[in-house]
Amino acid sequence: MEEQGKIISSCDIDSNLALQIWTRGKTPRLSILNKAKNSRKLIHIAWIEKRSRTLSIGGKKSGENISYNVGDFEPAISKILTEYFARTNFKIKYFKLVIDLEKAIHHPEPVSSKSDFAMMTEDKRSSLWIADCSAGDRNSGYFRPFFPYSTEEAQVLTEDRLQFNSIQMRGTEGLFRTGVIDALKEVNPERWHNTVRVTAAAMMLGFSYCGADGSKMADTLWSAGEKPKNLNPNVTVMKIPEKKISINDPELLRLGHKFTAFIRHYYRIDDVKVSYCDDSEKELHGAGFNRNRRIDFNTGTLGDVPYRVTFYENPDTGMTAFGCNPRMQTARHTGDMVIMIPTEMFKAAMNDDIIGSSSVNEFYTITRLLWAKQFRAWYENIKPYVRKFAGLIEK
Repeated sequence: MEEQGKIISSCDIDSNLALQIWTRGKTPRLSILNKAKNSRKLIHIAWIEKRSRTLSIGGKKSGENISYNVGDFEPAISKILTEYFARTNFKIKYFKLVIDLEKAIHHPEPVSSKSDFAMMTEDKRSSLWIADCSAGDRNSGYFRPFFPYSTEEAQVLTEDRLQFNSIQMRGTEGLFRTGVIDALKEVNPERWHNTVRVTAAAMMLGFSYCGADGSKMADTLWSAGEKPKNLNPNVTVMKIPEKKISINDPELLRLGHKFTAFIRHYYRIDDVKVSYCDDSEKELHGAGFNRNRRIDFNTGTLGDVPYRVTFYENPDTGMTAFGCNPRMQTARHTGDMVIMIPTEMFKAAMNDDIIGSSSVNEFYTITRLLWAKQFRAWYENIKPYVRKFAGLIEK
C-alpha cells in the first residue's frame, strides 16, 4: 500500500472500522479499513453520496457481521477530507479550479445581430450571459444577464455598469472587470459563490459529476501542469497541458449545463415537484389532469435512458404536469417520473430560456427544470462533506 500511495488522514468509526483518505498524488480514494481483519478496500469517494447505502464488514468473532449506515459517516468523512485539504497540494489545485470554473460559468456568449437571438444554439442558450452587440457595433454593447434576478440582484445589474466599448473587453475578462460577479456573490452567496466552491471541490475529490462518472476528468485536473515520469533521459518530457474548463465540454457530462440551469431557475426550483408512480397516466387523470400531447426524449436528457413524455394540464388548479415513462429499465427510479409545476411559472421559465427568440422550446425548458432540481439535490448532498474547508459564505 505504501509503495503505491499513502494514507493522508484517518478516522476511527469504532474498534472494527476506520475510514481513511489514500492518495498517490492524483484523485484520492476512500480507504475502508476493517481493523478486525486488517484488510483494506479502496473506492471512489462518490460511493458515499448514497447515504442510504449499507456497509457490512466481518467482525472479530467467527461469523460475526457488522453493518453501518453510510449516512452516519458524514462527520468522519468531513474530518478526513478537511485534513487532506490541509496536508496536500489539493488546496492549491482546488483554488485554481475555483477560478477556472467561475470563469467558465460566467463566460459571455457574443450575439452580433437581432436575428441571432432567434437562432441561438443550445450551447449559447446554456450561458448565463450574452455579450449583446446587436445594436450594430460589434466592438461595443453590454453584458446581458441571461437569468432572472431578485430586486437586490437588480441593483448591481445596471446597464451602465455592464457596458463595454471594445472587442477585447466583451469576453470573460471584461465581464469580471465590471465587478458585477463579486457584487452578485455579496448579494446572494449561496447562488453565486457557494455553488462554485462546492462543485470545484467535488470535481477534484472524485465525487460524481451530478450523478455521472467524472473520474476521468478528475484525473485530468490532477495531472495538468505536471511532467510524466521520464523513462528515457534522451527524450525531453513536456508538462501535461492545463485543461481549459468549459460548461460545454463533453467530458463534464452535462455538469456544466446542469449548473447553469440551477442558476437560471434558482428562484423556481421549490415550485417544481418531482415524484414517482407506477402509472403516471392513470394517476394524473385521477387528479383531474387532461392529456395534451407526447414527445420522445433521447437518452441523456431526462436520465440515462430514453423517455416518452406526456404533457398534462389541470385548468382548475392551474398546474402543468409531465408524465415521463422510461422506454428502458433505469437504475435511477422505478415506474414513471412525474414533473409538476404551476402553468404560469412554466410559461415564465420558457420565456427565461429564450432571451429574445420568437418561439418557446418546451423540450429545452422541461429538461433544464429537471436538471436544476437534480443539481440542487446533488449540491446539497456534497456540501456537508466539504463545508469546513471550501471557503463557503453562510449567513
